[in-house]
Amino acid sequence: MKVKIIATAADADAILERVAASANRALEKLREVHSGSDAMMALWQMKVGPTGCDPLDPDTSLNLIEQLNQTFTYMASALAVRTLLALHPEEAPFTLNLGTTAGLDIESMSGAIAAEVFAAVNPQNNRKLAKDITKVAASSAREKYVFFMCPGYAEGPQPTLGKGSDVSIWSVGTALLDGTRQVMQLASAPHPHSPPTQNHHQTAHQADPRSAD
Repeated sequence: MKVKIIATAADADAILERVAASANRALEKLREVHSGSDAMMALWQMKVGPTGCDPLDPDTSLNLIEQLNQTFTYMASALAVRTLLALHPEEAPFTLNLGTTAGLDIESMSGAIAAEVFAAVNPQNNRKLAKDITKVAASSAREKYVFFMCPGYAEGPQPTLGKGSDVSIWSVGTALLDGTRQVMQLASAPHPHSPPTQNHHQTAHQADPRSAD
């Protein structure tokens, strides 16, 4: 299990930078595989060979499918903990659990904040959102969240997705993927959902549940 202690936005951005570096390295390896004339062999190598790399270490080879499965969850997790740092700066640092584990994906050291994170085609895919809501709702944390990265959901709270529970549902958006937001600008930019005095639950109910990217 990969455990990271995140105390500042810069700590979260460092994860995003590593994930981006590994993605670039994987693309280079894919070009090498694709350079051959045998399409079926190229596809086979993508499926079973070490054509990818560890999302946090571009020098460590990994199967491409595994890299795909991990990359966007890691990215969403870094963006989620960055949001929590903006909403609850007094609860820093946060423990970020990357990889397969029975515990929660994000927890504050005090235990007051807990969150689950996922990336998928849509929030309802394989009932992932419902399962994560159930999981984090069972925690003893004071504030509970589920963060997700899915196409078509702008960054921000999604109150209509969490009706009937005490879990706040947030999209981390896909701006880092479409080029409208740069990783290196994150540390210095104010977070779009960190008003100095307004309660974040109130903010969630005022937000458009599914505004366009």
